[in-house]
Amino acid sequence: MPTGTRSKVNNAGRNGNDEPLAIALRFQRGRLVVALDDEREVSVPLERYPTLLRASSRARAKFQIIGPGKGFHWPSLDLDLSVRGIISGLPEVIPAPPKFKRRPRQTSRGAA
Repeated sequence: MPTGTRSKVNNAGRNGNDEPLAIALRFQRGRLVVALDDEREVSVPLERYPTLLRASSRARAKFQIIGPGKGFHWPSLDLDLSVRGIISGLPEVIPAPPKFKRRPRQTSRGAA
C-alpha cells in the first residue's frame, strides 16, 4: 500500500492536458485575478497590462472567456490575453506603430 501524500494533481481528465483553464476573472485593488479550474487563483498587477490599466472599470468588466477557458477577450478594448501568458507572467505587448517611408514630393509644372 502506498504511503505519503500526492503532491502532483492529475488534470489530464479536465481538458486533455495539464494546462489549467480559466473559470472566472475579476479586478481587485489594481490587480487582475484569474480563477482557474484547478482551484488556484493567479493575481497579477494591472501595470503588466497597460490597456486594462488605462481602461475604465466598465470597459474592463466587458470581457468574454474564450477558448473555452484558454483566454480572455475585451471587444471594446481590442485586447486578448491568454491564460498561459498570464500564468507565465508575460506582459501585454503593444506593438510600435508602423513606420512609413516618405514618398518624394511630386512637383507640378504648368504647361507654357
